[in-house]
Amino acid sequence: MKKVLLLSAATFLTFAATTALAADLPSQKAPPPAPPPPPSWTGFYAGINAGYFWTTDSTITQSYADTLPGGFLSHALTGQIPVQVSIGNHGFIGGGQVGFNYQFENRFLLGLEADIQGLTGNDGTINLISRQSATSFSRGLSQIGTVRGRLGFVLTPQWLVYGTGGYAYGQGNLTANYYGPWASALQLIDSESQTLSGYAVGGGAEWLFLPNWSVKAEYLYYNLGTLTTSGVQFSYKAAGVAAISTAQSNSRFSGNIVRAGINYHVNWIGPPKIFGDK
Repeated sequence: MKKVLLLSAATFLTFAATTALAADLPSQKAPPPAPPPPPSWTGFYAGINAGYFWTTDSTITQSYADTLPGGFLSHALTGQIPVQVSIGNHGFIGGGQVGFNYQFENRFLLGLEADIQGLTGNDGTINLISRQSATSFSRGLSQIGTVRGRLGFVLTPQWLVYGTGGYAYGQGNLTANYYGPWASALQLIDSESQTLSGYAVGGGAEWLFLPNWSVKAEYLYYNLGTLTTSGVQFSYKAAGVAAISTAQSNSRFSGNIVRAGINYHVNWIGPPKIFGDK
């Protein structure tokens, strides 16, 4: 009996000691999962945009020359045909863009973006009728595109502000029509369509609302230089002497664009140092 009691007591003491030792050991719980890394702006992107444009230069200027009185220049000096007309263009603009961003030093961004835009409501026309003649002028852009650098500052992991500038190009159209009974029922059309090039500058803000999606608002000023028509001429006689008269038009193409867009981002090269890294 004593042996049984001694064995029971030994078993109880061993159990109690093991339990107490286990209670003193550190917890073996699994560590919590690591939070996802902050988003990075580095990578390629593509998207679409839409907005509104309006011109800042709207003047069409005529150049006239006569070898003898009685041609374009003479009628411009008497107010029969204009020396200048003003035609502003404005309307809807929309298109797409592709680009690449590189985020560095936590808060800075370098990028390159190319876009192409179509325009509506961009061809303006004015018709003028005088006692001895009629003229018609039109100007507009059929498309505009840019290739620009971007320099940005990352306000928060999701918010970016940036400045942008670079090359711009567009298809400019300029036409002048001349009709006049003062020169044997004159009917001449001086028209030119040409790809112009210049620059675009501006800035904007972009919000990365999902890991691969962002929306942006942007302003651009563009200047594509001047388009000059090839000119027209006609022959006539002044006091029985043969003469020649010429006319030519030119106009500067510049304006403003405000637009909003959405981009899808793809990072194929892995993240650089991201926001918050030391």
